[in-house]
Amino acid sequence: MNQVDRFKTLPDNARIQALGNLFKYNDRKTWDIGVRIENSTRKSLKFSQLPYLSRQVVLNQTAAAIPLGFPIEFSLPDRAFWQTTTIKDCGLVKFKASDEQFQKCFVFESAGKTIYLPQLELARALFFTNNYLANAALVNNALDYEFYVDSKPINDDKDFPLDLVINALPTTLCPKVLFDNEGFKHQIAWILLNSDIKNSFNSIYQHFAQELISAPNLQRWTFRFDPPQLESVKVAARGWKSPDENTWFINRIELLDGLFFPDIADIGYSHPSSTENKSGSGKGKSGTYPQLPTQREISEESDGSEDNESALIFCDVTQRIYNRVPRTRKVFAKPRKNPGGKEDEDKSSTLPSDVSTDDPSSRGDTPRAAIDGLDDLTDNAHLYINKFDSFFKMLEILEKEHAIKQSKAIIRKLPAVGRSRSHLMADRSPRCMAIVRIEYQNEGYYLLEVDTSDGRASIATKVISARALALKGQLRDFISEIDQGLLSNQFSWPKTYFDVLVGEGSHKSVSHQPSKDKGKLTEEKIERWAERLVGELG
Repeated sequence: MNQVDRFKTLPDNARIQALGNLFKYNDRKTWDIGVRIENSTRKSLKFSQLPYLSRQVVLNQTAAAIPLGFPIEFSLPDRAFWQTTTIKDCGLVKFKASDEQFQKCFVFESAGKTIYLPQLELARALFFTNNYLANAALVNNALDYEFYVDSKPINDDKDFPLDLVINALPTTLCPKVLFDNEGFKHQIAWILLNSDIKNSFNSIYQHFAQELISAPNLQRWTFRFDPPQLESVKVAARGWKSPDENTWFINRIELLDGLFFPDIADIGYSHPSSTENKSGSGKGKSGTYPQLPTQREISEESDGSEDNESALIFCDVTQRIYNRVPRTRKVFAKPRKNPGGKEDEDKSSTLPSDVSTDDPSSRGDTPRAAIDGLDDLTDNAHLYINKFDSFFKMLEILEKEHAIKQSKAIIRKLPAVGRSRSHLMADRSPRCMAIVRIEYQNEGYYLLEVDTSDGRASIATKVISARALALKGQLRDFISEIDQGLLSNQFSWPKTYFDVLVGEGSHKSVSHQPSKDKGKLTEEKIERWAERLVGELG
Protein backbone atom coordinates (compact mmCIF):
# COMPACT_ATOMS: atom_id res chain seq x y z
CA MET A 1 0.00 0.00 0.00
CA ASN A 2 1.26 3.47 -0.87
CA GLN A 3 0.65 5.70 2.16
CA VAL A 4 -0.85 9.11 1.42
CA ASP A 5 0.04 10.59 4.78
CA ARG A 6 3.65 11.06 5.81
CA PHE A 7 5.58 10.99 9.07
CA LYS A 8 6.97 14.48 9.32
CA THR A 9 10.57 13.78 10.38
CA LEU A 10 11.17 10.46 8.58
CA PRO A 11 12.88 10.04 5.20
CA ASP A 12 11.24 8.54 2.16
CA ASN A 13 10.76 4.77 2.19
CA ALA A 14 11.64 4.40 5.88
CA ARG A 15 11.65 0.67 6.67
CA ILE A 16 11.13 -0.40 10.28
CA GLN A 17 13.84 -2.88 11.25
CA ALA A 18 13.11 -3.29 14.97
CA LEU A 19 10.69 -2.34 17.74
CA GLY A 20 11.82 -1.90 21.31
CA ASN A 21 10.49 -0.87 24.71
CA LEU A 22 7.86 1.68 25.61
CA PHE A 23 9.27 4.69 27.45
CA LYS A 24 8.28 8.13 28.68
CA TYR A 25 10.42 10.98 29.86
CA ASN A 26 9.25 12.37 33.17
CA ASP A 27 8.44 15.79 31.70
CA ARG A 28 6.24 14.29 28.98
CA LYS A 29 2.63 13.19 29.07
CA THR A 30 2.66 10.67 26.25
CA TRP A 31 4.48 7.38 25.72
CA ASP A 32 6.94 6.56 22.95
CA ILE A 33 8.16 3.26 21.58
CA GLY A 34 11.70 2.49 20.52
CA VAL A 35 12.13 1.90 16.79
CA ARG A 36 15.05 1.26 14.49
CA ILE A 37 14.49 2.62 11.01
CA GLU A 38 16.68 2.00 7.99
CA ASN A 39 18.45 5.15 6.78
CA SER A 40 17.20 7.23 9.73
CA THR A 41 18.73 8.35 12.99
CA ARG A 42 15.35 8.58 14.66
CA LYS A 43 15.07 6.05 17.51
CA SER A 44 11.45 6.37 18.60
CA LEU A 45 7.90 7.11 17.51
CA LYS A 46 4.75 7.66 19.54
CA PHE A 47 3.01 4.61 20.95
CA SER A 48 -0.23 6.09 19.58
CA GLN A 49 1.23 5.54 16.10
CA LEU A 50 1.36 1.79 16.65
CA PRO A 51 -1.33 1.02 14.03
CA TYR A 52 1.37 1.87 11.46
CA LEU A 53 4.17 -0.02 13.14
CA SER A 54 5.21 -3.58 12.38
CA ARG A 55 8.63 -4.96 11.54
CA GLN A 56 9.56 -4.46 7.89
CA VAL A 57 6.72 -2.01 7.26
CA VAL A 58 7.81 0.91 5.07
CA LEU A 59 6.62 4.39 6.02
CA ASN A 60 6.57 7.43 3.72
CA GLN A 61 6.43 5.19 0.68
CA THR A 62 7.16 6.80 -2.66
CA ALA A 63 7.08 3.49 -4.54
CA ALA A 64 5.80 -0.02 -3.97
CA ALA A 65 7.79 -1.60 -1.13
CA ILE A 66 9.29 -5.06 -1.02
CA PRO A 67 6.86 -7.28 0.97
CA LEU A 68 7.32 -7.86 4.68
CA GLY A 69 8.93 -11.27 4.29
CA PHE A 70 7.40 -14.57 3.18
CA PRO A 71 3.64 -15.23 3.30
CA ILE A 72 2.30 -17.82 5.71
CA GLU A 73 -1.14 -19.01 6.81
CA PHE A 74 -1.76 -20.95 10.01
CA SER A 75 -4.40 -21.65 12.64
CA LEU A 76 -3.95 -20.64 16.25
CA PRO A 77 -3.96 -23.51 18.75
CA ASP A 78 -5.66 -23.55 22.15
CA ARG A 79 -4.20 -20.87 24.42
CA ALA A 80 -3.11 -23.58 26.86
CA PHE A 81 -0.40 -24.63 24.39
CA TRP A 82 1.14 -21.16 23.99
CA GLN A 83 4.45 -20.40 25.67
CA THR A 84 6.20 -17.10 26.26
CA THR A 85 9.74 -16.46 25.10
CA THR A 86 11.83 -13.66 23.56
CA ILE A 87 12.82 -12.75 20.04
CA LYS A 88 16.38 -13.75 20.91
CA ASP A 89 15.26 -17.37 21.36
CA CYS A 90 13.90 -17.49 17.82
CA GLY A 91 17.19 -16.82 16.06
CA LEU A 92 15.60 -15.59 12.82
CA VAL A 93 15.74 -11.86 13.55
CA LYS A 94 19.03 -10.42 12.35
CA PHE A 95 18.75 -7.02 14.04
CA LYS A 96 20.72 -7.59 17.26
CA ALA A 97 19.87 -4.50 19.34
CA SER A 98 19.21 -5.68 22.90
CA ASP A 99 15.88 -3.89 23.29
CA GLU A 100 14.70 -5.71 20.15
CA GLN A 101 16.09 -9.11 21.07
CA PHE A 102 14.39 -9.14 24.49
CA GLN A 103 10.90 -8.28 23.28
CA LYS A 104 8.27 -10.84 24.28
CA CYS A 105 6.97 -13.48 21.87
CA PHE A 106 4.34 -16.17 22.00
CA VAL A 107 5.58 -19.47 20.60
CA PHE A 108 3.41 -22.44 19.61
CA GLU A 109 3.13 -25.28 17.14
CA SER A 110 0.73 -25.15 14.18
CA ALA A 111 0.56 -27.82 11.46
CA GLY A 112 4.09 -28.96 12.22
CA LYS A 113 5.57 -25.47 12.20
CA THR A 114 6.98 -23.56 15.18
CA ILE A 115 5.57 -20.02 15.13
CA TYR A 116 7.18 -17.11 16.98
CA LEU A 117 4.57 -14.34 17.22
CA PRO A 118 5.63 -11.05 18.87
CA GLN A 119 3.17 -10.16 21.61
CA LEU A 120 3.04 -6.53 20.49
CA GLU A 121 2.18 -7.57 16.93
CA LEU A 122 -0.70 -9.76 18.08
CA ALA A 123 -2.01 -6.95 20.31
CA ARG A 124 -1.75 -4.54 17.37
CA ALA A 125 -3.81 -6.85 15.14
CA LEU A 126 -6.41 -7.50 17.85
CA PHE A 127 -6.72 -4.06 19.44
CA PHE A 128 -4.42 -1.35 18.10
CA THR A 129 -5.95 -0.84 14.67
CA ASN A 130 -6.54 2.77 15.72
CA ASN A 131 -4.69 5.17 17.97
CA TYR A 132 -7.62 5.63 20.36
CA LEU A 133 -7.39 2.04 21.63
CA ALA A 134 -3.59 2.21 21.76
CA ASN A 135 -3.81 5.22 24.06
CA ALA A 136 -6.66 3.69 26.11
CA ALA A 137 -4.68 0.50 26.75
CA LEU A 138 -2.25 2.41 28.97
CA VAL A 139 -5.00 3.85 31.19
CA ASN A 140 -6.52 1.84 34.03
CA ASN A 141 -10.03 0.65 33.11
CA ALA A 142 -10.30 3.33 30.43
CA LEU A 143 -13.15 1.62 28.59
CA ASP A 144 -15.26 1.36 31.75
CA TYR A 145 -14.97 5.10 32.27
CA GLU A 146 -15.69 5.94 28.63
CA PHE A 147 -18.49 3.54 27.63
CA TYR A 148 -21.75 2.35 29.11
CA VAL A 149 -23.62 -0.68 27.76
CA ASP A 150 -27.39 -0.29 28.12
CA SER A 151 -28.84 -3.81 27.99
CA LYS A 152 -32.46 -2.59 28.22
CA PRO A 153 -32.68 0.24 25.70
CA ILE A 154 -35.83 2.12 24.76
CA ASN A 155 -36.73 1.01 21.22
CA ASP A 156 -38.18 3.49 18.75
CA ASP A 157 -37.99 1.35 15.60
CA LYS A 158 -40.23 -1.73 15.41
CA ASP A 159 -38.38 -2.99 12.31
CA PHE A 160 -34.95 -2.59 13.91
CA PRO A 161 -35.42 -3.25 17.66
CA LEU A 162 -32.17 -2.99 19.57
CA ASP A 163 -30.85 -5.64 21.93
CA LEU A 164 -28.52 -3.15 23.56
CA VAL A 165 -26.94 0.28 23.07
CA ILE A 166 -23.26 1.09 23.48
CA ASN A 167 -23.05 4.65 24.76
CA ALA A 168 -19.84 6.64 24.59
CA LEU A 169 -19.96 8.72 27.76
CA PRO A 170 -19.28 12.47 27.92
CA THR A 171 -15.87 11.62 29.39
CA THR A 172 -14.83 9.63 26.33
CA LEU A 173 -11.76 10.46 24.29
CA CYS A 174 -13.00 8.20 21.49
CA PRO A 175 -13.30 10.34 18.33
CA LYS A 176 -16.79 10.57 16.90
CA VAL A 177 -15.43 9.84 13.44
CA LEU A 178 -14.60 6.27 14.53
CA PHE A 179 -18.26 5.74 15.45
CA ASP A 180 -19.12 6.24 11.79
CA ASN A 181 -17.00 3.20 10.89
CA GLU A 182 -18.86 -0.11 11.03
CA GLY A 183 -15.60 -2.01 11.51
CA PHE A 184 -14.77 0.01 14.63
CA LYS A 185 -18.30 -0.42 15.96
CA HIS A 186 -17.90 -4.18 15.64
CA GLN A 187 -14.46 -4.01 17.26
CA ILE A 188 -15.48 -1.95 20.30
CA ALA A 189 -18.56 -4.17 20.84
CA TRP A 190 -16.34 -7.27 20.52
CA ILE A 191 -14.13 -5.93 23.31
CA LEU A 192 -16.89 -4.64 25.60
CA LEU A 193 -19.27 -7.59 25.32
CA ASN A 194 -16.86 -10.51 25.49
CA SER A 195 -15.31 -10.84 28.96
CA ASP A 196 -12.34 -12.88 27.71
CA ILE A 197 -11.49 -10.23 25.10
CA LYS A 198 -11.99 -7.38 27.56
CA ASN A 199 -9.82 -9.09 30.19
CA SER A 200 -7.10 -9.50 27.58
CA PHE A 201 -7.28 -5.79 26.71
CA ASN A 202 -7.22 -4.81 30.39
CA SER A 203 -4.25 -7.08 31.03
CA ILE A 204 -2.11 -4.66 29.03
CA TYR A 205 -2.47 -2.00 31.71
CA GLN A 206 -2.13 -4.56 34.51
CA HIS A 207 1.27 -5.71 33.24
CA PHE A 208 2.21 -2.13 32.45
CA ALA A 209 1.49 -0.96 36.02
CA GLN A 210 3.22 -3.94 37.66
CA GLU A 211 6.34 -4.13 35.50
CA LEU A 212 7.10 -0.46 34.87
CA ILE A 213 10.76 0.39 35.52
CA SER A 214 11.60 3.88 36.73
CA ALA A 215 14.91 5.65 36.14
CA PRO A 216 15.97 9.18 37.17
CA ASN A 217 14.64 10.84 34.00
CA LEU A 218 12.29 8.31 32.42
CA GLN A 219 10.12 5.21 32.78
CA ARG A 220 10.22 2.18 30.50
CA TRP A 221 8.33 -1.07 29.95
CA THR A 222 8.68 -4.18 27.81
CA PHE A 223 5.27 -4.82 26.29
CA ARG A 224 3.37 -7.87 27.54
CA PHE A 225 -0.25 -8.97 27.73
CA ASP A 226 -2.44 -12.03 28.29
CA PRO A 227 -3.96 -13.23 25.02
CA PRO A 228 -7.63 -14.17 24.72
CA GLN A 229 -8.76 -17.61 23.62
CA LEU A 230 -8.23 -17.66 19.85
CA GLU A 231 -8.33 -21.37 19.15
CA SER A 232 -8.93 -22.17 15.46
CA VAL A 233 -8.67 -18.52 14.37
CA LYS A 234 -6.94 -18.49 10.99
CA VAL A 235 -4.05 -16.08 10.48
CA ALA A 236 -2.56 -14.76 7.26
CA ALA A 237 0.78 -13.07 7.88
CA ARG A 238 4.26 -12.40 6.56
CA GLY A 239 7.56 -13.09 8.24
CA TRP A 240 10.94 -14.81 8.20
CA LYS A 241 11.40 -18.57 7.91
CA SER A 242 14.18 -21.04 8.60
CA PRO A 243 15.82 -22.85 5.63
CA ASP A 244 13.70 -25.95 6.27
CA GLU A 245 10.56 -23.76 6.67
CA ASN A 246 9.76 -25.38 10.02
CA THR A 247 10.36 -22.26 12.11
CA TRP A 248 8.73 -18.89 11.45
CA PHE A 249 8.98 -15.39 12.93
CA ILE A 250 5.96 -13.17 12.21
CA ASN A 251 6.63 -9.60 11.12
CA ARG A 252 3.05 -8.52 10.48
CA ILE A 253 -0.40 -10.07 10.74
CA GLU A 254 -2.53 -9.21 7.72
CA LEU A 255 -5.76 -11.14 8.45
CA LEU A 256 -7.55 -12.73 11.41
CA ASP A 257 -10.38 -15.02 10.31
CA GLY A 258 -12.86 -16.64 12.70
CA LEU A 259 -12.92 -14.23 15.64
CA PHE A 260 -15.81 -15.06 17.98
CA PHE A 261 -18.56 -12.43 18.30
CA PRO A 262 -21.34 -12.84 20.90
CA ASP A 263 -24.74 -13.88 19.56
CA ILE A 264 -26.35 -10.44 19.64
CA ALA A 265 -28.55 -9.40 16.74
CA ASP A 266 -28.95 -5.61 16.90
CA ILE A 267 -26.73 -2.99 18.54
CA GLY A 268 -27.19 0.76 18.70
CA TYR A 269 -24.35 3.23 19.18
CA SER A 270 -24.52 6.63 20.79
CA HIS A 271 -21.81 9.30 20.94
CA PRO A 272 -22.21 12.54 22.90
CA SER A 273 -20.96 14.60 19.96
CA SER A 274 -23.56 13.19 17.57
CA THR A 275 -27.04 14.64 17.41
CA GLU A 276 -29.77 14.24 14.82
CA ASN A 277 -30.25 17.69 13.39
CA LYS A 278 -33.49 19.11 12.16
CA SER A 279 -33.64 21.10 8.98
CA GLY A 280 -33.07 24.83 9.01
CA SER A 281 -31.56 27.43 6.76
CA GLY A 282 -28.16 28.87 6.12
CA LYS A 283 -24.81 27.16 5.95
CA GLY A 284 -23.53 24.40 8.15
CA LYS A 285 -21.29 24.99 11.11
CA SER A 286 -17.60 24.33 10.61
CA GLY A 287 -15.30 22.47 12.95
CA THR A 288 -14.97 18.85 11.84
CA TYR A 289 -12.10 17.84 9.59
CA PRO A 290 -13.43 15.30 7.10
CA GLN A 291 -11.32 12.96 5.05
CA LEU A 292 -9.71 14.81 2.16
CA PRO A 293 -7.62 13.33 -0.66
CA THR A 294 -4.64 15.47 0.27
CA GLN A 295 -1.42 14.64 2.03
CA ARG A 296 -1.08 15.20 5.78
CA GLU A 297 2.08 15.17 7.83
CA ILE A 298 1.92 13.13 11.03
CA SER A 299 3.77 14.92 13.80
CA GLU A 300 5.99 12.67 15.92
CA GLU A 301 6.29 15.34 18.59
CA SER A 302 3.04 17.29 19.03
CA ASP A 303 0.19 16.57 21.41
CA GLY A 304 -3.38 16.66 20.14
CA SER A 305 -5.46 19.81 20.39
CA GLU A 306 -8.74 19.97 22.28
CA ASP A 307 -10.19 22.38 19.74
CA ASN A 308 -11.24 20.10 16.93
CA GLU A 309 -12.95 16.89 15.99
CA SER A 310 -10.54 14.29 14.70
CA ALA A 311 -9.38 14.12 11.14
CA LEU A 312 -9.37 10.62 9.65
CA ILE A 313 -6.09 9.19 8.38
CA PHE A 314 -5.31 5.72 7.10
CA CYS A 315 -2.59 3.11 7.42
CA ASP A 316 -2.07 -0.38 6.01
CA VAL A 317 -5.15 -2.23 7.14
CA THR A 318 -5.39 -5.38 9.18
CA GLN A 319 -8.29 -7.45 7.90
CA ARG A 320 -10.60 -9.42 10.14
CA ILE A 321 -13.57 -11.75 9.81
CA TYR A 322 -15.90 -12.63 12.69
CA ASN A 323 -18.07 -15.73 12.89
CA ARG A 324 -21.03 -13.35 13.04
CA VAL A 325 -21.69 -9.64 13.51
CA PRO A 326 -24.80 -7.67 14.47
CA ARG A 327 -26.79 -5.10 12.61
CA THR A 328 -25.75 -1.66 13.75
CA ARG A 329 -27.30 1.76 13.76
CA LYS A 330 -26.59 5.09 15.35
CA VAL A 331 -28.75 6.25 18.24
CA PHE A 332 -28.98 10.01 18.51
CA ALA A 333 -29.34 12.29 21.46
CA LYS A 334 -32.15 14.84 21.48
CA PRO A 335 -32.50 16.58 18.11
CA ARG A 336 -31.15 20.07 17.88
CA LYS A 337 -31.69 22.82 15.38
CA ASN A 338 -28.84 23.00 12.89
CA PRO A 339 -28.67 26.17 10.81
CA GLY A 340 -27.20 24.17 7.95
CA GLY A 341 -29.98 21.62 7.69
CA LYS A 342 -27.44 18.78 7.65
CA GLU A 343 -26.20 16.33 10.21
CA ASP A 344 -23.17 17.20 12.27
CA GLU A 345 -21.16 14.70 10.23
CA ASP A 346 -21.38 17.03 7.24
CA LYS A 347 -19.50 19.92 8.82
CA SER A 348 -16.45 20.97 6.90
CA SER A 349 -13.29 22.92 7.35
CA THR A 350 -9.84 23.14 5.82
CA LEU A 351 -7.74 20.24 6.98
CA PRO A 352 -4.37 21.41 8.33
CA SER A 353 -1.19 19.89 7.00
CA ASP A 354 0.06 18.66 10.42
CA VAL A 355 -1.89 16.24 12.62
CA SER A 356 -1.21 14.52 15.94
CA THR A 357 -2.11 10.94 16.83
CA ASP A 358 -2.23 11.63 20.58
CA ASP A 359 -5.32 12.27 22.67
CA PRO A 360 -6.26 15.93 23.16
CA SER A 361 -4.64 17.83 25.99
CA SER A 362 -4.64 21.40 27.27
CA ARG A 363 -1.12 21.95 25.95
CA GLY A 364 -1.76 20.31 22.59
CA ASP A 365 -1.65 22.66 19.60
CA THR A 366 -1.86 20.24 16.66
CA PRO A 367 -5.26 18.99 15.38
CA ARG A 368 -5.60 15.36 16.35
CA ALA A 369 -6.25 12.56 13.91
CA ALA A 370 -7.97 9.20 14.18
CA ILE A 371 -6.11 6.35 12.48
CA ASP A 372 -8.21 3.85 10.55
CA GLY A 373 -6.23 0.63 10.18
CA LEU A 374 -9.04 -1.93 10.19
CA ASP A 375 -10.84 -3.63 7.31
CA ASP A 376 -13.78 -5.74 8.54
CA LEU A 377 -14.50 -8.32 5.84
CA THR A 378 -17.31 -10.10 7.71
CA ASP A 379 -20.20 -10.65 5.31
CA ASN A 380 -23.29 -9.29 7.05
CA ALA A 381 -25.21 -7.63 4.22
CA HIS A 382 -27.93 -10.28 4.56
CA LEU A 383 -28.83 -8.77 7.94
CA TYR A 384 -30.26 -5.74 6.14
CA ILE A 385 -32.51 -7.65 3.73
CA ASN A 386 -35.67 -6.37 5.44
CA LYS A 387 -34.79 -2.86 4.20
CA PHE A 388 -35.88 -4.06 0.74
CA ASP A 389 -39.36 -5.11 1.86
CA SER A 390 -41.16 -2.96 -0.73
CA PHE A 391 -38.81 -4.08 -3.51
CA PHE A 392 -39.46 -7.76 -2.82
CA LYS A 393 -43.22 -7.16 -2.64
CA MET A 394 -42.97 -5.54 -6.06
CA LEU A 395 -41.16 -8.65 -7.37
CA GLU A 396 -43.93 -10.86 -5.96
CA ILE A 397 -46.46 -8.88 -7.99
CA LEU A 398 -44.33 -9.36 -11.11
CA GLU A 399 -44.26 -13.12 -10.49
CA LYS A 400 -47.99 -13.48 -9.87
CA GLU A 401 -49.36 -11.09 -12.46
CA HIS A 402 -46.75 -11.05 -15.23
CA ALA A 403 -45.15 -14.53 -15.11
CA ILE A 404 -41.72 -13.09 -14.39
CA LYS A 405 -39.19 -15.49 -12.89
CA GLN A 406 -36.62 -14.21 -10.42
CA SER A 407 -33.35 -15.55 -9.07
CA LYS A 408 -32.29 -15.36 -5.43
CA ALA A 409 -31.42 -11.81 -4.49
CA ILE A 410 -27.88 -10.79 -3.62
CA ILE A 411 -27.60 -8.17 -0.87
CA ARG A 412 -24.30 -6.28 -0.72
CA LYS A 413 -23.01 -3.29 1.24
CA LEU A 414 -21.95 -0.27 -0.76
CA PRO A 415 -18.28 0.67 -0.30
CA ALA A 416 -16.85 4.01 0.73
CA VAL A 417 -15.87 6.10 -2.30
CA GLY A 418 -13.76 9.22 -1.79
CA ARG A 419 -15.40 11.85 0.41
CA SER A 420 -18.94 10.65 -0.31
CA ARG A 421 -20.98 9.58 2.72
CA SER A 422 -23.72 8.11 0.56
CA HIS A 423 -22.60 4.56 1.36
CA LEU A 424 -23.99 5.11 4.86
CA MET A 425 -27.59 5.49 5.96
CA ALA A 426 -28.71 8.46 8.04
CA ASP A 427 -28.10 6.39 11.20
CA ARG A 428 -24.65 5.42 9.86
CA SER A 429 -25.57 1.78 9.29
CA PRO A 430 -24.35 0.48 5.92
CA ARG A 431 -26.36 1.31 2.81
CA CYS A 432 -26.98 -1.82 0.75
CA MET A 433 -27.79 -2.73 -2.83
CA ALA A 434 -30.03 -5.63 -3.89
CA ILE A 435 -29.26 -7.38 -7.18
CA VAL A 436 -31.80 -9.70 -8.77
CA ARG A 437 -31.79 -11.39 -12.18
CA ILE A 438 -35.25 -11.82 -13.73
CA GLU A 439 -36.58 -13.58 -16.83
CA TYR A 440 -39.44 -12.08 -18.86
CA GLN A 441 -40.63 -13.29 -22.26
CA ASN A 442 -37.41 -15.26 -22.81
CA GLU A 443 -35.21 -12.25 -22.06
CA GLY A 444 -33.01 -11.75 -19.03
CA TYR A 445 -32.53 -8.56 -17.04
CA TYR A 446 -30.62 -7.45 -13.95
CA LEU A 447 -32.42 -5.25 -11.44
CA LEU A 448 -30.29 -3.07 -9.16
CA GLU A 449 -32.10 -1.54 -6.17
CA VAL A 450 -30.42 0.75 -3.62
CA ASP A 451 -31.71 1.01 -0.05
CA THR A 452 -33.11 4.50 0.44
CA SER A 453 -35.33 3.62 3.40
CA ASP A 454 -33.82 6.49 5.39
CA GLY A 455 -35.49 8.96 3.03
CA ARG A 456 -32.25 10.84 2.34
CA ALA A 457 -32.42 10.19 -1.40
CA SER A 458 -34.57 8.63 -4.09
CA ILE A 459 -32.84 6.40 -6.62
CA ALA A 460 -34.66 4.64 -9.42
CA THR A 461 -34.45 0.91 -9.96
CA LYS A 462 -31.80 0.23 -12.60
CA VAL A 463 -32.73 -2.34 -15.27
CA ILE A 464 -29.90 -3.78 -17.37
CA SER A 465 -30.24 -6.12 -20.33
CA ALA A 466 -28.50 -9.39 -19.48
CA ARG A 467 -28.05 -10.14 -23.20
CA ALA A 468 -26.23 -6.84 -23.85
CA LEU A 469 -24.12 -7.18 -20.72
CA ALA A 470 -23.05 -10.74 -21.65
CA LEU A 471 -21.21 -9.32 -24.67
CA LYS A 472 -18.86 -7.55 -22.23
CA GLY A 473 -18.71 -10.02 -19.35
CA GLN A 474 -20.55 -10.87 -16.15
CA LEU A 475 -22.15 -8.32 -13.84
CA ARG A 476 -19.67 -9.06 -11.05
CA ASP A 477 -16.88 -7.86 -13.37
CA PHE A 478 -18.37 -4.35 -13.44
CA ILE A 479 -20.05 -3.93 -10.07
CA SER A 480 -17.09 -2.08 -8.57
CA GLU A 481 -17.16 0.47 -11.40
CA ILE A 482 -20.94 0.81 -11.00
CA ASP A 483 -20.43 1.52 -7.29
CA GLN A 484 -17.83 4.16 -8.12
CA GLY A 485 -20.11 5.84 -10.61
CA LEU A 486 -23.14 5.76 -8.32
CA LEU A 487 -21.42 7.15 -5.23
CA SER A 488 -19.22 9.71 -6.99
CA ASN A 489 -22.04 10.95 -9.25
CA GLN A 490 -24.13 12.87 -6.71
CA PHE A 491 -25.76 9.59 -5.68
CA SER A 492 -27.34 8.78 -9.04
CA TRP A 493 -26.83 6.10 -11.67
CA PRO A 494 -23.92 6.90 -14.07
CA LYS A 495 -25.86 7.06 -17.37
CA THR A 496 -22.82 7.67 -19.57
CA TYR A 497 -21.07 4.64 -18.07
CA PHE A 498 -24.05 2.37 -18.82
CA ASP A 499 -24.36 3.81 -22.33
CA VAL A 500 -20.81 2.68 -23.05
CA LEU A 501 -21.15 -0.64 -21.21
CA VAL A 502 -24.39 -1.97 -22.74
CA GLY A 503 -25.67 0.68 -25.15
CA GLU A 504 -28.20 3.48 -24.66
CA GLY A 505 -31.21 1.27 -25.31
CA SER A 506 -30.13 -1.61 -23.06
CA HIS A 507 -30.52 0.00 -19.66
CA LYS A 508 -33.43 1.84 -18.08
CA SER A 509 -34.15 3.61 -14.81
CA VAL A 510 -37.57 2.92 -13.31
CA SER A 511 -38.57 5.43 -10.65
CA HIS A 512 -40.68 4.63 -7.63
CA GLN A 513 -42.48 7.14 -5.48
CA PRO A 514 -40.88 8.28 -2.23
CA SER A 515 -42.40 7.27 1.06
CA LYS A 516 -42.97 9.25 4.23
CA ASP A 517 -42.72 6.06 6.32
CA LYS A 518 -38.98 5.27 6.38
CA GLY A 519 -38.92 4.21 2.75
CA LYS A 520 -41.91 1.86 2.89
CA LEU A 521 -44.43 2.13 0.07
CA THR A 522 -48.17 1.54 0.16
CA GLU A 523 -49.59 -1.42 -1.76
CA GLU A 524 -50.98 0.97 -4.38
CA LYS A 525 -47.58 2.55 -4.96
CA ILE A 526 -45.89 -0.86 -5.14
CA GLU A 527 -48.37 -1.97 -7.82
CA ARG A 528 -47.69 1.17 -9.85
CA TRP A 529 -43.96 0.51 -9.51
CA ALA A 530 -44.44 -3.02 -10.87
CA GLU A 531 -46.51 -1.71 -13.80
CA ARG A 532 -43.87 0.88 -14.72
CA LEU A 533 -41.11 -1.74 -14.59
CA VAL A 534 -42.97 -4.19 -16.85
CA GLY A 535 -43.60 -1.34 -19.25
CA GLU A 536 -39.84 -0.76 -19.58
CA LEU A 537 -38.98 -4.42 -20.30
CA GLY A 538 -38.74 -5.77 -23.80
